[in-house]
Parts: sequence; C-alpha cells; structure tokens
Amino acid sequence: MTTVKTIAAAALLSALAATPALAQAAIQEPGAFAFAYPYLDVLNGGAPTPALKLSAEPPAAMQAYAARESGIGTLQHDPSHHAGR
Repeated sequence: MTTVKTIAAAALLSALAATPALAQAAIQEPGAFAFAYPYLDVLNGGAPTPALKLSAEPPAAMQAYAARESGIGTLQHDPSHHAGR
C-alpha cells in the first residue's frame, strides 16, 4: 500500500511542479475580428495599423490616405476655372 501512496504522492508533486506552457492566443475568426476592429491588423496579432492614427484625424486625411494608397490620387478643384461665370 505504501508503494501506491508513494506513486500517488510523486504524481501529485510532479503535477504541481510542472509549469503550464501557454500558447500565444490566436484569433479564431479572422473575418469577424477584421469586421469588429477595422484598424487592427489580423495577421500581426491585433497590432495597430497606420490607419488607426489617421482615424483620429478629420475625414479628409483618411480620404487622402486611401486615395494615395490605392494609386488613384486626388483631384484638386481649381476655383479660377469658374471665375468667368
């Protein structure tokens, strides 16, 4: 009977002494994460994107950023064009 108690005590001590190896938390649903947090990067564990900094700026800054990144560019309105009317 002492052998069983010794084995049980050893198993209990080894279970208490072992440190759990926690894996890095993974994003389970990337699409849902991207929908809920549009300014956080899904591929980098939720790291802020450059657009997060621009979200605090006026809307024109975000529009200019989007136009520049898409390659469309922005059209400048020339007020002198309508001067003759």
